[in-house]
Amino acid sequence: MIAEAGEQPKKREHSEPEGRIQAECFAWFWNTYPEYRGLLFHVPSEGNRNSIIDGGRRKALGIVAGVSDLILMLPRHRCHGLCIEMKTKDGRQSDKQKEWQKKVMEQGYDYQVIRSLDEFKTCITEYIFDNGKEKNDTDKAASGRKRIERD
Repeated sequence: MIAEAGEQPKKREHSEPEGRIQAECFAWFWNTYPEYRGLLFHVPSEGNRNSIIDGGRRKALGIVAGVSDLILMLPRHRCHGLCIEMKTKDGRQSDKQKEWQKKVMEQGYDYQVIRSLDEFKTCITEYIFDNGKEKNDTDKAASGRKRIERD
């Protein structure tokens, strides 16, 4: 379902804890930053992983193993955008996710592993703003911005 500009996305119940965290984070972003709606999106990498047909179809469509759960296409602080991998408190990145993280960071993207709505709020706020002042100049480095790295 595509929501109109005035509508907020409905929270869906997810069977996976990471999915629940992601849904909360997306809804918060949607409601907090309406001017950036459509710039944060989920990269669908789910599917029937036990099906050869679905696996072949996903590969043919360009699915790449390890791609982050969310991508924010908003350049800031010399970064082209922000890639966000959702994990539970005890969740760990796969080797493919770590490889993809390295690739995108080498290309000028920020990458964060997020484990809660509070971490997401802090990450997004720090990414978009610096000392309460919005940074639109992608050539200026973020002063004192602390990376959230857990894995």
